[in-house]
Amino acid sequence: MGNSVNPNTVNKMNMFNTRVTAKGVYRRRIWLRTAGIVALICILLLLISFSLAYFVDKAGHFTVNVPEGLSSRSISISETADFAVASTFLKADPVESMDNITESWLPADVADVDGSHNGDNHIAYTFYLRNNDDEAIDYAATIDILSVYKDTDHAVRVKVYRNGEPTLYAKPQKANGEPEPDTTPFTSNKKVMSQTYEGLEAGGIDKYTVVIWLEGEDPECVDDILGGEMKMAMQFHVLETEEVKA
Repeated sequence: MGNSVNPNTVNKMNMFNTRVTAKGVYRRRIWLRTAGIVALICILLLLISFSLAYFVDKAGHFTVNVPEGLSSRSISISETADFAVASTFLKADPVESMDNITESWLPADVADVDGSHNGDNHIAYTFYLRNNDDEAIDYAATIDILSVYKDTDHAVRVKVYRNGEPTLYAKPQKANGEPEPDTTPFTSNKKVMSQTYEGLEAGGIDKYTVVIWLEGEDPECVDDILGGEMKMAMQFHVLETEEVKA
């Protein structure tokens, strides 16, 4: 005579199987939901990272500004000598990828073209500064290093023309701290130049051209700086009498 199965036992087994299946479905739904949320967060983080990277890449490597409120006297800057559009902030077009060159490769008319006029491997930017006051002023000009990646500053050259007169700046040699040949050393690790100019007449205009490149003849222009980056900002402000005396 065969063994018989208690109907109640079958029902309990069916209930157990149903419960197990329900729990499995529930857990699967939770897992899928969690995985979806994690994936969404990852996508959002990637999008944010991409946006930030794009902004940094497109932010420009050289800007010019005149901070407001530092003096009762007024100066302004413009990309054209007629000051059709006067401003307190200017931005040079960036060079997306810069290979090394040497100074003799720069265009002969590099200081004669207004606004941004970059070459394939150099930044070139011409602008004008005007004294808007009714009497002569003295003012300070600085170029600050905002950020450096991969020691690019050791191979960069910054040539500043003021009213056609050039000064070539470079960081001192890493090996011995001596100036690079035919250059004026950076003022400090964070500053390319810091100059004071006196006696700009009322309504007077000074013309500036700034040229930036990687000097291929610099011993520090090596493969280690590939992918490097350097951002700079030039700043002007009117000097008060006590600042000039100091």
